[in-house]
This record gives sequence, structure tokens and C-alpha cells, in this order.
Amino acid sequence: MVALLVRLKLTLLRNGLRRSAWRTVGLVIGGLYALGLVAGVLAGLVALRWTSPATTADVTVLTFALLSAGWLVLSLLVFGVDETVDPAKFALLPVRARELLPGLLVAGAIGVPGVATVLIGLGLLLTWTRSVPLTLAALVAVPLGVLTCLLLARAATAAFAAFLSSRRFRDLAFVLLALVGAALAVGGNLLGGLAQAGPERLRALLATAAQVAGWTPFGWAWALPADVARGAWVPALVHLVLAVALVAGLWKAWEHFLAARLVEPVEGGGEADRAGHSGWVDRLYPATPAGAVAARTLRYWRRDPRYVAGIAGFLIAPVVLIATSLLNPGGSPLVAVFAPSLLALLVGASVAQDLSYDGSALWAHVTTGMPGTADRWGRVLSTLTIFLPLLVVMLVAAVALTGRWDLLGPVLGLTAAFLLGSLGVGAFVGGLWQWPAPPPGANPFQKGSSGGLPAFLSFGVTTLGTLVVGLPTAALVVGSLFRPWVGWLSVPVGLATGALVLVLGVGRGGRLLERRWPEVLSAVSESR
Repeated sequence: MVALLVRLKLTLLRNGLRRSAWRTVGLVIGGLYALGLVAGVLAGLVALRWTSPATTADVTVLTFALLSAGWLVLSLLVFGVDETVDPAKFALLPVRARELLPGLLVAGAIGVPGVATVLIGLGLLLTWTRSVPLTLAALVAVPLGVLTCLLLARAATAAFAAFLSSRRFRDLAFVLLALVGAALAVGGNLLGGLAQAGPERLRALLATAAQVAGWTPFGWAWALPADVARGAWVPALVHLVLAVALVAGLWKAWEHFLAARLVEPVEGGGEADRAGHSGWVDRLYPATPAGAVAARTLRYWRRDPRYVAGIAGFLIAPVVLIATSLLNPGGSPLVAVFAPSLLALLVGASVAQDLSYDGSALWAHVTTGMPGTADRWGRVLSTLTIFLPLLVVMLVAAVALTGRWDLLGPVLGLTAAFLLGSLGVGAFVGGLWQWPAPPPGANPFQKGSSGGLPAFLSFGVTTLGTLVVGLPTAALVVGSLFRPWVGWLSVPVGLATGALVLVLGVGRGGRLLERRWPEVLSAVSESR
């Protein structure tokens, strides 16, 4: 059964790569990135051989415990488990869960994250092969630790499959991801400031964190070589028993929930709700084709998890910049004041990707002869409805908290140039380039056939184009640092250049769509 499932996984992976060039490119780029990451970690593990056993123990326990925790958190909130070999597909076959488990486990390890984790785990041997007891401890810790990573992800996603497939969780997951990212960034900045207090304090903090991590389920297996290096044989035995019990418990839990899934497969997107009247949305925009598109996409911003993810993702960086600049004693008020401009810079990427999220629903535009400019203006209006209030609140808060009211003019000018310019560039890029995106209501663990690379490239092109548009305003902002009166000159310049690019981008992008509606519909409706 193991060989059969592995062959099936490789066959499906090969066919997927043949069907989508983007997926092939994405896999290559992901593999190269993972290879560089693994090489860096292995180099660090080799370098630890020339440090003291205490330092090596603290670093390895904390690092590998974070690796195990990352598998759990990211599998739930971001990547999920690779369901190329979906267990639900075996529901009609006379096969039991315990027969599938070994094959699904090995098949799940065949991928960039799984292979990278195995290689990093083997790197622990490079660190601890200093004596026979340490080598034996590492040989026991590596398979237990790798199994813990894989089983944590599998058991957790199997246990919460029904809840994770709901729209409410997808909305909550992206908000939680944004909060986690912001907390990690702020925490990393504060730790960087703490490191300047002295190596002794940093070393004590590392030892405390490693001790705590070693006694969590994430660090039980990885703490074995560290205990042996310290000569702590009783804690080593306790960690060994706990690690083996954790692996066995996760295995049984996965078997239980997999057996339930084989009997009652989870189907995502099956939620139903009573339709309600949303008259205020309809009254928000004019009764025109552009207003109709704006009202429809505004509802998407609330109901579609992919749009909620955009809001959360765009807010992470500016909020982190403001928080770290204010909390860090050495932080710069200038960074906090201009953080809203970063949000304005990123907003256009949502308009560039908006059309791809519609999928087969675009047939209504094609059959009704929707003007391309109406589509572009409607998506711009809904995006402004969401982000303009956020920008105003963030801008006022940043200036008020820093007390730099003298920079209000430059901030307004740069933010206006980036906001209007990014919407214009995004409207043009969105009319020029579309790709198949995961459909709304799909399984939260599903990835598009392109592997996310087109969205990443679209984001990069839109951001780069917006930076070019904002160069004249940015030059005036820099000049205002020497001549304060120049700062207020950036406001009309930013508004003028941004508005010009917005009108040109919407017009040009709309004309592209009018010539390419059938082609666009085919591109975004491609099999996922």
C-alpha cells in the first residue's frame, strides 16, 4: 500500500506539472528557495560543533521546537496538508484507515516542505556526532522529531477538517495569520533591541527559552541529545518516553479522524445561509454598470476569504512599522509617520488580481457586453471604499502618536500619489494579465494550479510600477526635509500624478478587456 500511494502521489504530481507551466516554475523556485534555506541551516548546525555543548543544546532545542510548532501553525492557517492524494477519494474503496496511514505519511513527506524538514533533521547528526552516546541520542531524536512534525500537521488538520472547511474559519484564519505575523515582527524587533543590552543577558534569555521549549510537546524529541550532552539522564529518559507517547498518540488520533473521513467525507463550500437585503450597498454607488460591479465586489470584500486575506496581508507591514518604531527606544518617528504610504503602495495589487478571483462568474460580463472601463472603475471604487477609511485612520494615528504634525503635508502627498497611482497601475495590470485562482468556498488547503507564482509576479509588477509613478512626489518629500514648505507642494503633485495614472490605467485596462473578454474568461476558468 505504501508503494502504491507513493506511486500515485508522484504520478499526480507529474501530471500536474505537465498541465501547468506556472506550477512547474513555482515548484522550481520553491525548491531553490528551500535548498538555500536548508544549506544555511546545515551550515549553522556544522558551525555549532565548535561551540560549547550548553550553547549547542540551547540553540538546537529552541530551533527545532520552533520547526515543529511551525508545521502545526502553518498547516492550519496557511498551507495545510498537501492533499494530492486526498483521503476522501478512498471513501468508496474497501480499505481501512490503518492501511492508508503509512502510505499517506510517506506520500505527504514527498514535497518541498517534507524533504527540507528531513534534511534539516538529519543535520542534527552533524552537530551531535561528538561521542557515541550523543550520536545514539541524535539517531533516536531525528526520526521522532520528523515524525512529530508530520503527524502534528496531519492529526490537527484531520481533527479540525469540518471546522477548517467553513467560511468563518477561513475569515478568522487570515486575521489570526496577520496578528501572528505582526506579533512575530514586533517581538523580533524588541529582541533585537534586547540583544544590545549585552551577550550575558542574551545568553541567559536563550537558555530560559530553550528550557521552556524543551518541555513542550514541540521539543520533547529534539531535547534528547541536549539532555545527554548535559549528563541529565533522568530528563533524557522522560523526554524519550514523552516523545514516543506523543508520536503514538498523534498516530492513533490521525487514524481515528481519517476513519471518520472515509465514512463521511468533508465537502468544502457547502454552507448555506438565508439571503438578506443589502440595500445600503446598492445605494452606496450610482445605478450604472460601474456601480453594479462596485457593489458586487464590495460584498466579496466581506464574504470571500481571499479578499479578507488581502486586507490582513496589506495591514501587516504598516502596523509592524508603526508599532516597532514607537515601542523601540531607538526607533525612528519618520518610519512610523510614513507607514501609511506603504499601505497605499500595496493596495493596487488587489485590483490587479481581482479579475482572476471571479472565475467562471465572468460569463455575465461577456454575455452582457460589459464595458471594460466599467469593470475597472467598479473594482477601483470598491477597493477605495475598503482602504480609504483605513488609510485615513492609520495616517492620523501615525502623525498623532509621533507628534510630527510638520510632516502631515509630505505624508498626504506621498500617500495620495501611491494610492491613486497603485489603483491605476493595478487596473491596467489586471486588464492585461489573468490566471486561474482557487475558487471561493474551496477547501482551505487547496492551492491553485499555478502555485501562487502569477499572483506574486503580478504583485511585484504592480508595486514596481507604483514606485515609478510616485518618484516625483517622493523627490519633493525628500526635499521637504531641507525646505519644509516643499512638503505641502507634494500634495497637489501627488494628487495630480496619481489621478492621471488612475484615469490612464483604468481607460487602457478597460480597452484591453473589451478586446479580450472571451480570452479572459477562458484564462480565469481554467481547471484548478
